[in-house]
Amino acid sequence: MNASGRSLRRFSALLISGALASKLLGFAREVMMAHVLGASLIADGFRSATTAVLIPLAFLQNESVPAIMIPMHREALQGENPSRNLGALTVVIALISALIMVAVLLLGEIWVNAIVGGFSVEGRELTLRFVRMMAFGMPASAVLNVLAAGEIALGRTRLTNVRASLLNVAVLAGIGLLMLTGDAYFLACSFTIAFNALALWGLHTMWREGVLSFSGLTVPIILAKAADFFRRLRVLLALPLAEQGNIWIERLTASRLTTGAVASLDYARSLTESALLLISQPLGMAVLSHHAPRDPRSQLDALLRPLLALTLPASAFLLMFATDIVRLIYFRGAFGDEALLLTSHALKGIACGVWAATLGWILIRLLNGAGRNGAAALIIVCGYLVNIGFNLLAPLFAPGPAAGMQLLGIGEALRSIVLLLGVVLVLGERRKILTLIGTALVPALLMMALGQLIQSSVAGLLPRLLVGGCAYLVCLALALALLMPTALGIALRQIRRLSNVKGQLS
Repeated sequence: MNASGRSLRRFSALLISGALASKLLGFAREVMMAHVLGASLIADGFRSATTAVLIPLAFLQNESVPAIMIPMHREALQGENPSRNLGALTVVIALISALIMVAVLLLGEIWVNAIVGGFSVEGRELTLRFVRMMAFGMPASAVLNVLAAGEIALGRTRLTNVRASLLNVAVLAGIGLLMLTGDAYFLACSFTIAFNALALWGLHTMWREGVLSFSGLTVPIILAKAADFFRRLRVLLALPLAEQGNIWIERLTASRLTTGAVASLDYARSLTESALLLISQPLGMAVLSHHAPRDPRSQLDALLRPLLALTLPASAFLLMFATDIVRLIYFRGAFGDEALLLTSHALKGIACGVWAATLGWILIRLLNGAGRNGAAALIIVCGYLVNIGFNLLAPLFAPGPAAGMQLLGIGEALRSIVLLLGVVLVLGERRKILTLIGTALVPALLMMALGQLIQSSVAGLLPRLLVGGCAYLVCLALALALLMPTALGIALRQIRRLSNVKGQLS
């Protein structure tokens, strides 16, 4: 293996380790929130307030980080004074996000009514109270993305790894203070304090290390950097609009189903996002931190085979054991039967597309790295539009709360599948990719058949999940045998060799 390959794998490992730590803390946060708040009005209000302050920043975050900010700083490293370039971009994003913060503070009541119009008056007032505090963390959130992008371009992962973990710790602290005082406002305060504290630490640390500099900045330099950013953003501008529209419609639809629907959807999503956080995002960022090949098809085979083998049977497992998983993880304290019903139905719907989301986002990063941002943006927008259309049509069937939650989950799964199919069409390896997906469907269908059999024949929650886990391992082995026979043969020979060595030693 060459040095570049080793470096990419090491960098991916660092990002994955940070994502794992964040996911473990996020898991603890979700379990604690479910235990203390359940699917209640407070849980709905806090999650809706988080959405309300992050939606307006979408064009400065999300796709702008990997597709624009990382390449901008990577290019700046080849020129003069890259630290000042990073400082100029930081100033640009800070000013824009501050203006957005002021707009949210001034128009907060209108904005909350637009997002969660289905809430009761009490629910909308609670959400607005949260929003007015959490809005003060908006500039810090946007600036952190600039700083993290600068570090990733330098091959560092510090801020990227710390950001989500610190936010999870802050929310856990807010939940603890809520339990002590009974005041839910501490949730919003902890959110704002965490973002601002981390942004200040990041600014100070990177300035002290010489990676970030504001000396010599002038208005023309700042305006030039702003023009460069928005020139690159122009291709991706439809993305935040589509994303914001999708989140808005989803929250509005959920708010009209029943109290606790918004929180239940997020509880389900926290379980399915593991694949995205632990695999897609770290691998995608690692690809972008290096100069990707101009022909992204050269990396397809190495990425697709192991990921399909892992994710398709896993999606089938989630689908078949959704209620058992939710019961095991969340069913205690304030999380009662209604929350169990809503969350498990949402999880069933989302699980259908976990495999497609994992693969799709990694392949999107290949397109970004190859400079095909326009194609990547079009694919993502199409996925969001399909999700929006499905969510708009779903209420026409007048579903009950549980069925409505499952439809919302299916809408998200459809978005993921459109994302993957769009990349397949653009890359031009349709027959090869579809053949691999069809091959991986065999162990996934086997997992569903085994799951149905286990559900009907194994009594008890833990025994059922244990047997289901063993069935998944069997299906995973079959998937590896079908998709990666050479690698599986090597692994089996290594295991046999180790067994022989142990036998000789004993």
